[in-house]
Amino acid sequence: MASIYKSRDKWTAQVNLDGKRRSKTFDRKRDAERWARQEEAQQDTTGTVMSSVADLRFNDIIEAYLDEFGDQASRSKLGTIRHISELIGRTPLPDLTSARIREFAKMRKAERAGPATIGQDLTYIHTILKMGGAIADVDTDAALGAYTKARAILNASGAVARPKERDRRPTDAELVALRDQWAKRRRVVPMWDVTRFAIATAMRLSEITRLTWDDLDVEGRMIWIRDRKHPRAKIGNDQNIPLLNGPVVIDGETVDPLAIIQSQHRTDPEIFPHDPRTISTTFTRGVASCGISDLRFHDLRHDGVSRLFEAGFQIEQVSLVSGHQDWAQLRRYTNLRGEDLHHV
Repeated sequence: MASIYKSRDKWTAQVNLDGKRRSKTFDRKRDAERWARQEEAQQDTTGTVMSSVADLRFNDIIEAYLDEFGDQASRSKLGTIRHISELIGRTPLPDLTSARIREFAKMRKAERAGPATIGQDLTYIHTILKMGGAIADVDTDAALGAYTKARAILNASGAVARPKERDRRPTDAELVALRDQWAKRRRVVPMWDVTRFAIATAMRLSEITRLTWDDLDVEGRMIWIRDRKHPRAKIGNDQNIPLLNGPVVIDGETVDPLAIIQSQHRTDPEIFPHDPRTISTTFTRGVASCGISDLRFHDLRHDGVSRLFEAGFQIEQVSLVSGHQDWAQLRRYTNLRGEDLHHV
């Protein structure tokens, strides 16, 4: 039987194999537990020790994934993963079959989850099996094969679907209502500044809160976005984007993102030193207080990109601001109609 104990800020795993004691020290308890399981699984004596895969449950892979990536996940994603854990986390890894995964989809449907939501849940399961298995150094190929079969069946039956692309944009009246709502009392987070900046730069919230004063080039009206979201290479995907003054006008006022930056208090390395979850929650509450329907903070990015097209910028120019790697993804923002060509 393995022993796991903590000494100062390290975790030590100790196992007894054939009368010999072995130990190893790790930074994290989960890594110590994983090593101990693998060492015991290699013991070839009475056959009472189970293989490392057969001894694991899906929850073990989930926890390995969260240990590595949990701090990067949104509150919504973490909530979804925890619910997946509640429904099928206790399933032994060898029992995570195609039938079991399809059963999970039925459970989510019974909870009134729609095809797009179920599809997103399944995508998380795939990512956890692929990445979590690699992190835990566990062979999850059988479970991934079962996932592929289940997904094909669920796709064909219409039980899952891709999420619909949102095209929601705030109106000027809605933005003014939010401005007036936030002006009623002083707030730690300058919500109106952040909202206007999000539209003027078409940045994601996580990108806005990572900007630092060192990334700013005032004379060139440029700013670096570090590790920008990318489908294949998030780390090191740095982009230098222009701070455009003019494309965005709200309630008759031209929004200058550089002026917004310069109005912030320079007390931290970050220009907007606020928790993105706090900003998102405050935005959601403001929307509800104003009686605005179905508006999310991320819709501001959509609005910003659309305004760039409306100002006459071309796809290749807009991509320099928005960071889209695939120009085809930008076509949905143009919203062009056939009759519009008469005015070109």
